Amino acid sequence: MHLGEGVAIDRFADITAKHGRLVVGRFSYIGQYSVICSRDAIIIGSNCLIAEHVTIRDQDHRFGPGLVTAKAGFITAPINIGDNVWLGAKVTVTKGVTIGPGSVIGANSVVTQDIPANSVVVGVPARVLRSLPDASAE
Repeated sequence: MHLGEGVAIDRFADITAKHGRLVVGRFSYIGQYSVICSRDAIIIGSNCLIAEHVTIRDQDHRFGPGLVTAKAGFITAPINIGDNVWLGAKVTVTKGVTIGPGSVIGANSVVTQDIPANSVVVGVPARVLRSLPDASAE
């Protein structure tokens, strides 16, 4: 696990990188009661805002006919969250997702697929609502 300079983690956040890699960039914030669990790799950019009760997990349990779910292991895929991303309250980010820099994910959204840079995203599953101007071009 690597936490960059100035990272702030609010109370009761549950952060686990027992079997995976977790990198949080400079001056990012992780809100209270958030859960971040890495079995593969989770990379969170710099200057990100992760609100309260957000869940970021790079794994799912294996399940299916003939499998005992509690003993079947996991399916993993890395998560990459770009710089200057804001994840609203109660957002869930699932395995294998890349969220482009400058994006905003609305409260209660479930991100199951890649999100382009500078996007406003909402819903279950999350969908792009609109694009934002590229602030880095100014």
